[in-house]
Amino acid sequence: MSYNKKKIYSLNIITATLLFGCGGSGGSETTITPAPIAPPSQPAPIASSPSLVSSTGVITGFGSVYLDGVRYLTDSADININGNSGSDVSLLKVGMQVTIASSDDNSETPEASRVTYESEVEGMVSSIDRDNQTIIVAGTLISYNNLTHFIDITEANLSVAQRIEVNGYLRQDNSYLATMIKLDVDTSNDQAEYTRGLIEQLNTTNRTFHLNQLIIDYSTASIEGELSNGALVKVEGVLSNETIIASHIETEMFDGNSESSSEEFSRYEVEGIVSAFDATNNTITVNGYTFTLADTVQYQGGTADALIAGVFVELELSTSKAVVRIEFESDKYRSDGKVKGNIEQIDRDNQLITLYGQAYKLSINTRFEDDDDQYVNLQNLQVNDAVEIVFALIDGVKVIQRIERENSSEFNDEWEIEGVVSAFDASSITVNGVRILLNSSSLYLNQDIVVAMDDFINALVLGISVEIEGYYDSNNQLVINKLELESHSQGDNPSDDSSDDQDDSSNHNAGQGYVEIEGRVSQLLSATSFTLNGYDVRLDNSASLELNDQNVNLVDFMNAITVNTTVEIEGVWVENTYIRVLEAEIESN
Repeated sequence: MSYNKKKIYSLNIITATLLFGCGGSGGSETTITPAPIAPPSQPAPIASSPSLVSSTGVITGFGSVYLDGVRYLTDSADININGNSGSDVSLLKVGMQVTIASSDDNSETPEASRVTYESEVEGMVSSIDRDNQTIIVAGTLISYNNLTHFIDITEANLSVAQRIEVNGYLRQDNSYLATMIKLDVDTSNDQAEYTRGLIEQLNTTNRTFHLNQLIIDYSTASIEGELSNGALVKVEGVLSNETIIASHIETEMFDGNSESSSEEFSRYEVEGIVSAFDATNNTITVNGYTFTLADTVQYQGGTADALIAGVFVELELSTSKAVVRIEFESDKYRSDGKVKGNIEQIDRDNQLITLYGQAYKLSINTRFEDDDDQYVNLQNLQVNDAVEIVFALIDGVKVIQRIERENSSEFNDEWEIEGVVSAFDASSITVNGVRILLNSSSLYLNQDIVVAMDDFINALVLGISVEIEGYYDSNNQLVINKLELESHSQGDNPSDDSSDDQDDSSNHNAGQGYVEIEGRVSQLLSATSFTLNGYDVRLDNSASLELNDQNVNLVDFMNAITVNTTVEIEGVWVENTYIRVLEAEIESN
């Protein structure tokens, strides 16, 4: 991927006006009747370009392009992907955050003139925290959740040293909440890393600045725009430890997808996460851009008091880019549960899909995903299709936020269900209509603390939230490997969830609870310990150890480890000091 400069075009409309004049005089008695004079011809009216609307949001489906439930006709649109104009629409994916310039004609299906997409972060995965759903890419913290679309890769198969492209929402700490994570198959720029954020700690003497903990060295970089603290920048360079040696830096200003100074936008629509609200200066920051509030602002779904970092909003801006409307959109980004199975019934008239006897309702904001079929929608879903559904419980209805049709490999490799317990006994629990048999070989967690199966059962109550993970074995039997009781229940405020997502280390910095991480070994400490992602990791003979999918003993496992070896571990904190490994795996192949 390369970031090309935007080309600025000027449209000059040249008009000519025909000026016509006549006159007459009389000096004799002879009367002369002049021939009739034709009225001057009128110039043809100049057609003014129709005003445009700029809309920024997440693609929810195709058949043209659906942006947050609105269908935009794209037959005549220019598709611009990472600076490449004229791209094919097939390169757009559900979960991408795009900006669409469209006609302002109050149509239910606006005509798009341009669709623009740019990735925020791209590079090698350097560490993974599966328990807290975070990864580090290009030195940048990325959080993912149930609404993140994984393309050409799954959450379970994501691993260190893979190169990925990330699109999502910038938050106040320069981390991102990913709406899309895509395996990067472009081998032309594998040495470059890309990230984007707000400048902190600018040092013009040393020619460095920070993006959260990441240091940017711009001493040899070409720079577009002016660097200042708080400025939004896109950085290209090479990552070395915690520093990017930048080769190119570009400052960004909000332009609403404008390609020409002659274009007139009647309004702008911007959705994203609030990263700052300054009531004194009357400004709000969303997606890294700071906007001034108009004298009168219309609020929908909330009040100004609710404008805090982490909440989802849609802003409407006037022609002058002042905020005239703020809509709180928490319900669009809620995730109260997840279920995976085969479709039992489809009621297209009432927009209902049934799994395990439970009805799930589609909405205009439902995201449709299928990596093998860009144009998947309700009309071409079929009974028995294998799907994963993420839903929100809104007014007692399970509303589908995201539905993904999966192939057999995706379905079998990764099986997960989240929801509230509706029934249980000494040997099973029921969640989202699915009865799960319990066995002593599974891992049981209660609030991130490893517990025995009996203690897990004793902690069960109706309505408590639970997350269950497993897979289908070679005999097509479901194997449950982890069950976890969680503190929140359905209907929690989604802004609270997003705030939790921003805490990238959760129990890790507190030195307690369960840990599931992957990274490169930075130091060998002893014959049975090493440093991984900055943590002291210790093994003993009780740990389950694998080397290239083969069970090995402790000595053979440690003999396979050197600095930079990629290791994935599951373990627990001991005395707030080190992680005791329960399971560990090396995939040197």
